[in-house]
Amino acid sequence: MIKNLFIIIGCILIFVSFIYAQTQTESFVYDSKGKRDPFLSLVSPEGFLLNLASSSETSELSVEGIIYDSRGKSYAIINSEVVKPGDIIGKFELISIEKNKVILIKDTERIEIELKEGN
Repeated sequence: MIKNLFIIIGCILIFVSFIYAQTQTESFVYDSKGKRDPFLSLVSPEGFLLNLASSSETSELSVEGIIYDSRGKSYAIINSEVVKPGDIIGKFELISIEKNKVILIKDTERIEIELKEGN
């Protein structure tokens, strides 16, 4: 008798949890709250250490414009200064200019700064 009661209660609990699970249609979205997403890699495919947290040094750099040339003769305007790959900006070396971002390196730390819309 008690065994049958436990089986009935168990079946009811499973049924209720199944119904409850079906009514929960919200999907989980990770909110980083301004911190680094722990699911992103810290190393680029090229082997560079990525700087995903905005440091005070990189926040002082502002990409104001890019003149992109697919043949490699690109220029960028960073902090009101016209620069090209190989130039030093503060403690960073400009290694690449792309259509919408510049890539800098400091030691083994690779930093990408995008051109903000409206510039």
